[in-house]
Amino acid sequence: MNGPRTALASKEFRALLPVWAATAFTIGADPVLRGTGMHSLFPLGTFAYIAGALALGAHVIGHEFTNRTLASLLVQPCRRSSMLLTKASVLAVMLVALGFIARVVLFQSFAHTFRNFPRYPTLYLPLIGGFCVAPYLTMRLRSQMAGALFTATIPGMTYLLALLAGVIIYGTGTAAAEALALAVWMPAMWIFAAAGAVLSARSFMRLQDTEGAREELRLPRWFTVTDDSPARPPLWMLAKKELRLQEMTFAMVAVYALIWTGLTVAGRLNLDFAREVPMRAVGLLYFALLPLLMGSLASAQERHFGMVQSQAMLPVPRAQQWAVKVSVVLVLALVLGVVLPWFVFAPPQISRTSFWPLAASVVLLTTWSLYISSWCGSGIIALALLLPASAAAMALARWIDWTVSALVLPQHSAGAYGMLTQPSAVFTTWVIAATPLAVLLLLFAARNHWTSEREPKTLAVQVAGFACWLLLTDVVTTVL
Repeated sequence: MNGPRTALASKEFRALLPVWAATAFTIGADPVLRGTGMHSLFPLGTFAYIAGALALGAHVIGHEFTNRTLASLLVQPCRRSSMLLTKASVLAVMLVALGFIARVVLFQSFAHTFRNFPRYPTLYLPLIGGFCVAPYLTMRLRSQMAGALFTATIPGMTYLLALLAGVIIYGTGTAAAEALALAVWMPAMWIFAAAGAVLSARSFMRLQDTEGAREELRLPRWFTVTDDSPARPPLWMLAKKELRLQEMTFAMVAVYALIWTGLTVAGRLNLDFAREVPMRAVGLLYFALLPLLMGSLASAQERHFGMVQSQAMLPVPRAQQWAVKVSVVLVLALVLGVVLPWFVFAPPQISRTSFWPLAASVVLLTTWSLYISSWCGSGIIALALLLPASAAAMALARWIDWTVSALVLPQHSAGAYGMLTQPSAVFTTWVIAATPLAVLLLLFAARNHWTSEREPKTLAVQVAGFACWLLLTDVVTTVL
């Protein structure tokens, strides 16, 4: 039986390696590029550590759904317990290696930055959640993105519920509620981890493939709704399809609204509770993650469901279909990512004068994530590759800055790197420079979306186009 187990372990390693490599590259980019004049990539590495650990846990089961290999896996002449042990072993090795890299790179920076440095078990929570909880939620919800996203909400929701319980028990005007929440939170995390591990094993032992033909529900004729005009506007139907692809986006908005409501209520009932700190963290995470999530789902999730080929055969020009997709994604990003949190949730940490730079940044981030999504076969892979791709893009922009400043003018140039990272400095100039980049990314994404070819030559041509834009922007800004 060593042969089948070795083959299964090799398959799991190949499936998890892209996500692990993308996460490790992003975490290690900050110390490598430190001292090069770039902004610190430490926040990006921290986010990659959390998202990557959860994505690995979701992908260890989810890649069977994505690649349609679950049925062939379940009929292998091997015990379920052996397959579960193999998957868990490969996942554990990946997570331990990721935790080692994070401890060397991230945790030391945490210790130097924050005096009240949290205990190591707290920093290892993403690894524990990725190993114990994310596989169960992925199997339960049949979605990698849902498994990773809802696993990430468990610590915050648990702390929020414990805080509200403390307010109910101890009343308002006391700090005992927050102390109770901190005391209860860590034991609750261990309980969730143990329960998740048991449920993951139990669910895998009972896992069934449900992609086969299902018996249709036959309703009586008098339940049938008659429509005199059954034809629907094709563009409207395409827009509805795009909205259905964004299910996890709406789930994230609902979670953010729930957390905001709980923190607001806790702050009103207990004046000693510092609402600004958790609200700032939740708000900034929402602003950063939402456009990345929306763009990642727009193209890759459609390819994951096997819809691209059927969409190409519709009697609607591909240009119109792509225009509908881009319009829905960008409008939804502005409404849910800017207008809703700005005017409804009123983030106190952001100045009112930065509304338009924030809106433009959300549009550019969504466009960038849509381009990365056009190369991927699932949303979770697109989200994992976004982080190292962003770090590589900023490093390329910085390198071109140095080259142009050395060849054209001796003084240091902010150039294209400043265009990418400082939209609020000179907003009009930033919009003029970023608009051609957004159009270029959308054209490249349209080409990638409608073809199944994933050749290195195509990627090289598109990277060269991106570098040409950076070079042109750098030359113009340096000379002027």
